[in-house]
Amino acid sequence: MTTNSIPFWANDPSILFDKNEIVQIWPMPDMTMEEKMNAISRMIILLSLLGFLCTFSIRFLMIGIVTLIIVWFFYRTCGSNNHKKREGFFQDGRNQSSQIKITNPETLEVNLRSEFEDINKKNPFNNVLLTQINDDPHRKAAPPSFNPDVHDDINNQTKKMIQYLNPGIKNTNKQLFGDLGERYEFDTQSQWYFYSTPNTKVCNDQGAFADYLYGNMPSARNGNAFALVQDNLRYTLY
Repeated sequence: MTTNSIPFWANDPSILFDKNEIVQIWPMPDMTMEEKMNAISRMIILLSLLGFLCTFSIRFLMIGIVTLIIVWFFYRTCGSNNHKKREGFFQDGRNQSSQIKITNPETLEVNLRSEFEDINKKNPFNNVLLTQINDDPHRKAAPPSFNPDVHDDINNQTKKMIQYLNPGIKNTNKQLFGDLGERYEFDTQSQWYFYSTPNTKVCNDQGAFADYLYGNMPSARNGNAFALVQDNLRYTLY
């Protein structure tokens, strides 16, 4: 595959006869837009010359010139749209479209295990339990359930939870989720009503929140002059 530095022949006609490019007379899938247009133009010139040499009819040369004009017009209308700068997403003045990174699946699995709470049969969705507020106040957040691997783990742990809560049922995977219809009902109806809450960490600090709201608020009880004058009938609150 060649680079994108090869210009269109209308910008540099000598490219049609370049020794490294002259053999390219058929457009290939791995070519750029300019290379494809140049290859088609070389084929048009070659066929026009062959037709003229075989028949000595000027009509072939005229058809070739008209076809080259059509190729040029096509490139001007369609090719220019491909070169328009696409708008990316910006954050803090940086173009995020050029900073997209593809995460290695193995690295993603390691991050899921190290950065998030483990999924278990007692709490498949990893929501904060009342007992964890005091017993595990620094618990990690629940893994993202929209991830396909996490979604499968949640379903598997939910099935284990059903077996755990119903020890009298032997092999719930066959009796409750044995056929396609039962599995479909489990995915679309049974799991429909359960989800991970937006906040899956024990980070609520009511004292700090109250101090943030009312900590510096002037109070007449403390003798604040600004708060005391508000009781005057001549004082307006707006």
